[in-house]
Amino acid sequence: MSESVQKAYTGTGRGHRITFEDVDQHYRLKIRAFIGLCMAPIFEGLEQDMALDTMRAAGVVPIMFFLSFKTSVNHLAFKGRVETEHAVRLYRDSQPNTRDSTRPPIERLLLEMEVDIRAQTASYNPHALGNSELGGESVPAGRMRVVNVLTRPTAPAGQRGVTQVPAELRKLQVHPWNEAFPSAKGLQTVPPGYLHRDCGHWCEQRTIWGLSNTDINQHVNVHEYIINIENHFARMLHGAGMAVPMHRVEGMDIIFRKPSFMGDVSVMRGDLYINGDQTLLLAGFYGVDADGQVDPQAAVFARIAGRLLEKLPQ
Repeated sequence: MSESVQKAYTGTGRGHRITFEDVDQHYRLKIRAFIGLCMAPIFEGLEQDMALDTMRAAGVVPIMFFLSFKTSVNHLAFKGRVETEHAVRLYRDSQPNTRDSTRPPIERLLLEMEVDIRAQTASYNPHALGNSELGGESVPAGRMRVVNVLTRPTAPAGQRGVTQVPAELRKLQVHPWNEAFPSAKGLQTVPPGYLHRDCGHWCEQRTIWGLSNTDINQHVNVHEYIINIENHFARMLHGAGMAVPMHRVEGMDIIFRKPSFMGDVSVMRGDLYINGDQTLLLAGFYGVDADGQVDPQAAVFARIAGRLLEKLPQ
């Protein structure tokens, strides 16, 4: 193997500071802030070192398929420095064709990104309204994993898959994908000890996607699902008669099986489980056709873990 081929593309990001949108009122990093903090340094590096813009101009883009977020309990300083360290790896996945066993396996090229986030800490004081000294040490703030599928999103159906490594990514070694391929079914296991809670009508909500929900990849942006599904967690806790202010989300795994487009109607459905102070939400977005029929398979599915606090931070 040529010495120029890398097992992983690594780098750092140091140009961001904590803003109003990044942390909650307890000064902890929000899951909805992870992508904004983590992805820009990765793509800036890939565009500079691997000409990723050339690949995009040829119609090939990495589309987020699986995201995993882990939060930290550390309080972060408003306007404090953020540092990220990332590693990007290229994988080839091969899966049996479940629709037609006589056809060759389905192959995919996957671009995996792992990111550690650190930020300056601050002594927590809710009455300071962010006016804290910025000399705090750097502490873990969160961790994110992204699995992208290389695809041609604007190509005709049947021609969107990418199986040949684009020239721009040939500096990366192609690893075999040896773990289970992420799936909605794989996220639906309920661990022992968790009990289902009835949330009444709060377990379901319908929405329609508009232009403001989309991005340049011509479909609904991943942030829209993350924000809506976190909000749905709060609705379901309320429906179950639980104290929403005492709850915090600690982690999320989310699968994007099928994109939604401007004008699409979706129904969000969830199931809430409780085990002591631990919470678990299994929820998804299901497409609704013109006749009002709901797709039995989720277009997007998430598994979110949380915790009920004994008391709020003082």
